[in-house]
Amino acid sequence: MKPFPVLSLSLLSIGLALSASSALADDPTSPPAAPANPPTSPGDGSQPTPAPQHHRRMRPGYVLDDLTEKLTLTADQQKSVGAVIESSHTQAKALQEDDSLSKEDKHARMRAIMTSSHDQIRALLTADQQKLFDAMPPPGARPRNTDNN
Repeated sequence: MKPFPVLSLSLLSIGLALSASSALADDPTSPPAAPANPPTSPGDGSQPTPAPQHHRRMRPGYVLDDLTEKLTLTADQQKSVGAVIESSHTQAKALQEDDSLSKEDKHARMRAIMTSSHDQIRALLTADQQKLFDAMPPPGARPRNTDNN
């Protein structure tokens, strides 16, 4: 085969491939291509932004809306339970900001705050609500895996 037909076929193939790719780029139904370079941090320009991490965050304590729904709290109970929850959140935040304590001390004090708030909330409930409350997992507990795979 002569070099001219091989060259012309190669150029023709490249031209078709380029026109097909540009047609796909103009197609509004095709998904956008991923960026070639990772995004950079604002201001720095040299450090790539780390990929978002999808870790499950545990809630720091009880949530009034959840307790109201699950325990059918009255308006008065909502006010009292809300005050207990707010107090425990305030204490927990202050504890997190206290740099003078070791990690172990913080954990111990956090457990004490949670136990105290649990006991205070339980005392505000009726006997039937207490049974439901006792059956609830503690805040921050991981849901049990019921799959038997």
